[in-house]
Amino acid sequence: MATEKLLLGHIPAFGTALHWFVIANTLCIYNLHYYIKRIPAGVSDRADWTLRHRWVHPALIVLGCLISLVCLFYLPFKVILVSVGLGVLSLGYSVPILPFPQKRRLKDWGLLKLFLLSMVWTAVTVLMPMAYWNKSFEAYEVEFLLRFTFMLPLCIAFDIRDMETDRENSIYTLPNAIGLQRCFRLMDFFLLVLLGLAVWQYTRYPILQRLWSALAIIIVTKIVLVLSRKYRSDIFYLLFIDGMMLVYAAFILWR
Repeated sequence: MATEKLLLGHIPAFGTALHWFVIANTLCIYNLHYYIKRIPAGVSDRADWTLRHRWVHPALIVLGCLISLVCLFYLPFKVILVSVGLGVLSLGYSVPILPFPQKRRLKDWGLLKLFLLSMVWTAVTVLMPMAYWNKSFEAYEVEFLLRFTFMLPLCIAFDIRDMETDRENSIYTLPNAIGLQRCFRLMDFFLLVLLGLAVWQYTRYPILQRLWSALAIIIVTKIVLVLSRKYRSDIFYLLFIDGMMLVYAAFILWR
């Protein structure tokens, strides 16, 4: 909806076929990931909850599939085409589809995982609304780069949290490859790139409030990333690290 406001100049009504399609497929992908994932008890509160309520995941997967099927009849062909490619990437993240004996899931390719998650989220929130409203990508490529760059430090933070578990499963993500200190510097670098992109966007569309919103998002993101070095709980990461995506959208919708 934040993207749609940028495309249309106003906040669209909630509940379009595109909105429900994204919600439904998010239900499918996330619940499929946790239904397939095998985590021993005691690793985290979220893992323990999943073990106690395994029936919830297939129920939500079926619900998501049904809603998606209905939405297909109301979506432009371009949106369906984009969603097919994104769906394959999302499924390949958790489901072993690659022809390699040791690394058959995309998430098992640690360095690829960072860019894959950032790219899929960016494409869903930018490309799909553009296709739905028949807008040209050339007019909004800076917003695409902004979203992609914004996601990178958040994904690195999650990789830092999971680095021990990933190492035990031979998944060499960025923190395991280059070390914590370099990861912290890399996250700061991406925030500086985000600042540069925000200024670039302002030179193209001189909306001062949009620039101030971007600066506020960068500052809040930096604060949350610093706190993530101390707080490693599921609640903190899901509420504040994942929550930064909602903060980003809220700043756009609010202005």
